[in-house]
Amino acid sequence: MTRTVDLVPPSARAMRLGLVMSLLLMLFALGVFALSLGAVRSPNDEGYRVNVTSSGCEPNRLEVPAGQRTFTVVNRSDRAIEWEIVDGVMVLAERENIAPGLRQPLTATLKAGDYAMTCGLLSNPHGTLHVVAGESDAETPALSATAFVGPLAEYRVYTTLQLRKFRRSAAELQDAIAADDLEAAQQAYREARRIDLHLAMPIGLFSDLDQRFNAQAADFEQREDDPAFVGFHRLAGGLFERQSTTGLSGAAEQLVADVDTLTVRLKSASIPPAQLADGSSRVLETWLDHHRDNDAIEQRDLADLVALTEGVDKIVSLLSPLLESQSPETLQTLETNLAALQRNLQTDADSSVSRDAADDADLLQATRALARSLTDINHALTLEG
Repeated sequence: MTRTVDLVPPSARAMRLGLVMSLLLMLFALGVFALSLGAVRSPNDEGYRVNVTSSGCEPNRLEVPAGQRTFTVVNRSDRAIEWEIVDGVMVLAERENIAPGLRQPLTATLKAGDYAMTCGLLSNPHGTLHVVAGESDAETPALSATAFVGPLAEYRVYTTLQLRKFRRSAAELQDAIAADDLEAAQQAYREARRIDLHLAMPIGLFSDLDQRFNAQAADFEQREDDPAFVGFHRLAGGLFERQSTTGLSGAAEQLVADVDTLTVRLKSASIPPAQLADGSSRVLETWLDHHRDNDAIEQRDLADLVALTEGVDKIVSLLSPLLESQSPETLQTLETNLAALQRNLQTDADSSVSRDAADDADLLQATRALARSLTDINHALTLEG
């Protein structure tokens, strides 16, 4: 018996398969489009998403509940960018050196109020972050404010002494550049930069001063030729890369003026206790942000990290008595990580052998561990960010 089989022509089968694939691609495209919508609260770890383009933030206005919030910053521009949450001129949280096409998370504890968001280039317009009050405002009762009187008073003395050294070294740098004395200018730069990084935490609270002291050329539209590009990276480019003082007098003069402004502000400002730990963690994270591309860590980068760690060490010493009574486990982890980073840096300083990728990886790991342990302090001391 001959069995008759109805065959589907190959062309019809291919057509049917093509229709199915087209439908799947359309559904996939719709899903990607939905995910790309700005600031959508998602159930995953991305939290609130912000796309930063060459012209600013998308969306340009965010509204979130008070409390600890996570933001995912996506760089949609063609150069590395930074994103900050700013209260007036005070920086509450920041993420720097996000490479084109990449994203970085940022977690901050926010009180109800209105804040600004910096969006990429320093010349770009700021966005708006509106934080609304909610149940998250009800926190565990904090330590008495009097518990922080001693540490804050001692830190004020420390910053006052450091500011005097900063002003002196900045003035010596200006004079050396005016006299075209390259060697003296380089020495004055090193001392001024070291003190600048000892004070990185309080400087980081003032967005405008932090930008002038520490902005990179890539933060400006005209890069090295931008007249707004001053500060330590502008000075280092001339003194160490071009081995010349030419064209640096304006930047040196601005540095002295900014040190004077910082001195006036810190005399009248009250540093929030929560910023002692959070700000210290942030300055280490900022250093790490500039080494996410696995580039070799240069000697000036090492010197910067040594000075940052010295500043962090001071703050850890101020908070240690409180941590010892409130959370000995947090203190033990913190001191272990700080000592590990200090040993790593001392080994690098003592070694006569050139560094390799493994040395850099160990240093980055130790720095990251210390930054993370610093973020545990406020929770241990029941402090708000």
